[in-house]
Amino acid sequence: MRVLAHIHTFNDADIIGCTITALLAQTRPVDGIVVVDNGSTDATLDHPSLKHATVLRHSKNLGTSGAIVTGMNFALEQGYDWIWVFDADSLVRPDALEKLLAAYSGWPPAQQKETAFLACLPRNQHDNQPYHGGMLTPRGIVLAVPACGHGHYPCHVTIWSGCLFRLEAVRRIGVPDPDYVLDWGEFEYGARIMRAQFKGFIHQDAVLEHNIRGAPSLNPIDVKIGGATARFYEFPPIRCYYMCRNTLYFALYDFAGRQYGLLRGLWWYGCRLQGKSGPVRGVFWRSLRLTANFLVRPRSHRKQIRACFRGMWHGLTGNIAARY
Repeated sequence: MRVLAHIHTFNDADIIGCTITALLAQTRPVDGIVVVDNGSTDATLDHPSLKHATVLRHSKNLGTSGAIVTGMNFALEQGYDWIWVFDADSLVRPDALEKLLAAYSGWPPAQQKETAFLACLPRNQHDNQPYHGGMLTPRGIVLAVPACGHGHYPCHVTIWSGCLFRLEAVRRIGVPDPDYVLDWGEFEYGARIMRAQFKGFIHQDAVLEHNIRGAPSLNPIDVKIGGATARFYEFPPIRCYYMCRNTLYFALYDFAGRQYGLLRGLWWYGCRLQGKSGPVRGVFWRSLRLTANFLVRPRSHRKQIRACFRGMWHGLTGNIAARY
């Protein structure tokens, strides 16, 4: 089985070397590395570690989804059997690929044939908290619950990074939708995998250390207001736009709308309180909460506020072709 490791980058000169080094250290070596660069303006492409990789460069930033489409098409053209997808801010442990392929090899042929992906279990490097996968249900997105005593568990969706896709399944399903650009592209693809009656799994012993850079835009900020402490989150405007647009578009048009009608999709996926272990608000309320996060600090977050409202409008009206 030939495995291509894919890394998508944008101005990652400070960390790209670590990501490639982790791939080269695998106990089951990868058979190739491709770096898809989204028009970096720093020294990413000058890093010495890129001598170990094939570099494909976009003239402009096509986002995560656009880069993964390029990487998957390259893997299909080159006759690989698997593509192992990574963000540049992820470090995979040395035995991860060995464990993923060993698990797959031990399954009966019927289960192998219906598998679309096996994924590492991502853990935030700063607090070691796991990012478990999700299940797409008629009543919303719920957390996939790992079974006790099992190394792997099924899920419909997980983050792109650390996900090992079987390319024979990709040929039948198609590549991801590049219009998602940033955020929720993995949900779109997970829904498509499910509709095609393929399955995905997370292997709990194949570990990915995620967010190695610790970007401030992904971390909470606690601010003292009088005698109380309020927690805020910082995101750049481009992320605000795509988070709002893509969550609403997915809920209303790409998944729930296709199966249950727009009004029912808005209720189950958009507005309803959902979740097993406590209320998890629907994506419509998530978008409003993200916007409110900046509305309480309007002087310094005008761009974020405009991006949130514009993204919500495009998501509600189904304008997935728009760009930030």
